Parts: sequence; C-alpha cells; structure tokens
Amino acid sequence: DDPLVFGQTFMAGSLNATEGSEAWALTSHGIAEKLFTVNEAGDIVGQVADSVSRVDDNTWDVTLKDGYMFSDGTPVTAERVAAALEELNAANPAAQSSLGALTATASDDLDPLTVRIESAQPTHIMDSVLAEWAFPVYYVNDDGEFVFTGPYAVAHFEEGDHMDLIPNEFYIEEADRPNIEIKKFADGDALAEALQAGMVDVAFHLPIDTLPAIREEDGVHTKSFEVGYSYMMIHNLCRPQMEDVRVREAIDLALSRNELSQALQGGRGTRSFFPDNT
Repeated sequence: DDPLVFGQTFMAGSLNATEGSEAWALTSHGIAEKLFTVNEAGDIVGQVADSVSRVDDNTWDVTLKDGYMFSDGTPVTAERVAAALEELNAANPAAQSSLGALTATASDDLDPLTVRIESAQPTHIMDSVLAEWAFPVYYVNDDGEFVFTGPYAVAHFEEGDHMDLIPNEFYIEEADRPNIEIKKFADGDALAEALQAGMVDVAFHLPIDTLPAIREEDGVHTKSFEVGYSYMMIHNLCRPQMEDVRVREAIDLALSRNELSQALQGGRGTRSFFPDNT
C-alpha cells in the first residue's frame, strides 16, 4: 500500500538524539519514546518505565517495563538505558536543566530492570523530569545508528526533505499502523498549497489565514486544537510613566483580551500570569 504522506514545516534534522532539539522532533514523529510521558488527562505515566521510587534526595531507582524492545528487536535493558541517560546528560544542556550532572547505573546489586539515577540537583518529581523531551530512550548499534522504541522505525531518512517510516514490528498493534512518509515544507503557505493540490494526505500546522480556502475544498477536513503555548505582554518598568501603578492599571483595563484573541484568530485571553488550564 502507498504510505500516508504527512506534510509538516518541521522535521528532525538528524537521527542523533543527543543533538539540540532532535529528541523532541523524533518523539513527535513517533520514532522515540521516553521513560515517562504525559497522558491525555495530564497525568505522568510510564512509557518505557514501569515505576520510579525515591532512595534519597538525590537518588532514584527507575524500574523498566519487562519485555520492552527496540525497533530492531534488541531488548531494552537497564544497561542500555543507563548509557543513554548519561550520554544525553553529558552532550545536551537541555538534559542538565532539571538535575544538573547525573550518573545512571545498572548493577548486580539492583534488580535487572532497575536503573539507579544520582543527580547533582535534588528533585521530588523524577518521573516528571524523565518525561521531559530531552530524555529519549535509545541505543547506538554496531553501525553507529540510533535505534529507538517508538511505534515507528525509520526506513529511509533524507535530511531536510523527507523520512519514510514503517511500523515497529515489536510495538503493540503494529499491524494496525500504515507506512508513513513525513515530507518537510519550507513554510505553511507551501504546505497549504500542497494540500490543495492533493500532494499530502495530512497537513500539520497550517497558517490560520489559509484555513477558509482549505475548508472549501472537497474531501478536506480540518481540525483545530489548543496547545500549551502562552504569549504574554509585560509592562516596561524602565519607562518612567510605567512606574505609576495607576497607569499600568489603566492600560490593563483598556486592553480587550477578546479582541486580541480574535485578531490572532485563536487562543483564549486571560488576566492571570498563569493562563487557564495550566
């Protein structure tokens, strides 16, 4: 069968999970997973890991799910996960932001599925930390290729253009997944044109101003959903007139949150530093 073609304005720049934000992109593509993740209800749940337990302020034990496999059939072991965590922490500053430096170990003194993490900075929410995008689970095979655990495996990768994905045969419900091609487009307008021309089956992250014309296309269905981005305006207190709290209050009262959201064609206004639903 022909693959489903997903058009996007972003695509992983490489398969090296230690570089920049590649781990985030690879996870969003369905290639990589983390030890923990956030479910639809907003709860932290195990993904590759089964559970985590605190040893002391700076030490935690992570228990992996039994029988988990990488997409090439290699077992997910405590040793491989520990090696990935240490490499990520050493190579990517994003993997240091919550814990500082860390060591991850698997030893005969621990359960075979247990990874012990010792961090320079204490945390009381290790499962939340390990759900951050900077901590994907992977190993590097003898050919120097990064291999992951997600529902899809990479069959072909052409940097800056497209990647061909096939179902991970060692993942649950593998037979229900189609082959996928992720095609990168220069911008949202080019992606919208490709959708209207029938070049893609799914177009992700379309500009809002293209939606009216797209909704008129036969056989095209659009779906909008909220994401967790917040845009804030803050008074510039370096300007003398802003030092008067009455001026700031007057500006606050004069601004219409509803009109702002309508001008942006999306989102919801709030008067709070922390928006609704956060």
